[in-house]
Amino acid sequence: MSLLQFLITMVVVLVLWGLVSLRKSGNPIKYLKKNKDVWSGIKFALVFSVVIASLSLLSGCAGSWVKDGSVYMGLDRPEEQSPQCLDVRGQYDDKTTSNLGLRLNIFESDDTRFRTNAKYTHHSCAFNKDVRVYDALGVEFEYKIFQR
Repeated sequence: MSLLQFLITMVVVLVLWGLVSLRKSGNPIKYLKKNKDVWSGIKFALVFSVVIASLSLLSGCAGSWVKDGSVYMGLDRPEEQSPQCLDVRGQYDDKTTSNLGLRLNIFESDDTRFRTNAKYTHHSCAFNKDVRVYDALGVEFEYKIFQR
């Protein structure tokens, strides 16, 4: 995959994602002008993508499509109360959040350093009653800093 192909893919994914995400906001351009933090995040994602693409180009980014799928589970514990946990006195743990999901590899470079994955994640309170539960579709771009 060339640098140009990677950048075009990134831009298309970000534009489509933005259109789907911002469809309820009316005019996406006005929304981005009003919410400068969102625009800053998009610009950061583009710069980050250029850096990752450059690293991929330097490594000669040929690879495999739809190489694997996986199931994952994790626990996160913020310092404050988890947004997924109901604040009830006497409950065991209002901080630990669980996440579990499915991951499908879209592309992996031949040297296995760069991966693009589609994923579905479920978030909820791990050991307490839920106040908020959400499921999300996502895309992730992974670059291995080192490997043995």
